[in-house]
Amino acid sequence: MRRSAAMLGTVLALACGSSSGRDVTATEVVTGDPTTGTTTTGGLTPTTTESASSTTQQATTDATGPNVTTSTTTGGGPLFDLGGLPDMPPPPPLPLPQLWYSVEDLLVYIELNPADGSVAQLVTHTIVNDPTIGDEVNSCSLTMLADGSLLGGRGVDGQTRLFHVPAPPTDGSDVEVVVLGDMPEGIYVEALYTDCDGRVYLMDTGLDNVSNTGNRLLRFTGDYLAGDLSYEVITDLMVAVSADIDDMGPGIDAQGAVIDNPGFGIDSGAIYNLDYTTGTGTMLGMGGTYGIHSLGGPLFDDGVSRLYVLSVDAEVFAADPVTLALSPVLATGPSLASGNGPGNAGFAGPLTECNTGFPQG
Repeated sequence: MRRSAAMLGTVLALACGSSSGRDVTATEVVTGDPTTGTTTTGGLTPTTTESASSTTQQATTDATGPNVTTSTTTGGGPLFDLGGLPDMPPPPPLPLPQLWYSVEDLLVYIELNPADGSVAQLVTHTIVNDPTIGDEVNSCSLTMLADGSLLGGRGVDGQTRLFHVPAPPTDGSDVEVVVLGDMPEGIYVEALYTDCDGRVYLMDTGLDNVSNTGNRLLRFTGDYLAGDLSYEVITDLMVAVSADIDDMGPGIDAQGAVIDNPGFGIDSGAIYNLDYTTGTGTMLGMGGTYGIHSLGGPLFDDGVSRLYVLSVDAEVFAADPVTLALSPVLATGPSLASGNGPGNAGFAGPLTECNTGFPQG
């Protein structure tokens, strides 16, 4: 429940506070204990015996090279050897396990250790758009797209402004985001989410951020990266189990695999197992504040999927996906000179291959 009204005038504002005098030094990382062919050579040359009625056409060579198509005639008719099947390209390499959040004029990258899911490093980047990103706004949403780029949102004057980071840096350098525009009809979005098929969803907060009146789950139908922010309504969430969803995260099924729906939803620290297409689900317990994200087992050496939450104080925790028992603090993000909560943001990260639980269309 993070919505606040702020008049920004003519300043292009995407952040959650002013950027002057900011302390961008993160606290020291604390590592906790998160929930955690034989080749044969040689051999005999087979002997082939042909019947008197069989004929074999050998490969021929012309000026352009060998003709590799051969045909063999047997008593049952001609058989054609089309050669070996073309090699399939190898699958793209998996990314490092990682998490992201963005608040005010900061974009924060959190690299995780594949061995145990602890934090390897936390790197802070400054967003340097001109006009500057400043003033108090709220609902700092973020999701990672299928290509590894980031789509973010900022609450501005009672609606949401969207931006894109085509190539998110991980070295602490400054970054300039691409502003995509404001959501139509004054829509105020508190969470962005990407499903297994790469489609993007938006959690419309409706009338306010303390009730589910007017809450809806939306899905982009246009080329949003080109500024077409048209959408369709997937679910009317006015009777959802949760009054408000601050962030949407992938779920983890009974076999320990990541799924996109049902998923984990978080509302001011209350975590739900939520079916996003119906609004039904159960409250699992408390943990973090506004940010939640799951990472699939293929990203880790032990093959175990992991759940992470972000507190309003920018503390990163691993959470048991069943009991929600929290690890010790794994890392703490930078503080804000504005005095706003440095973790007033949603969590984002890659989504491993999975089958979607959302409707097609």
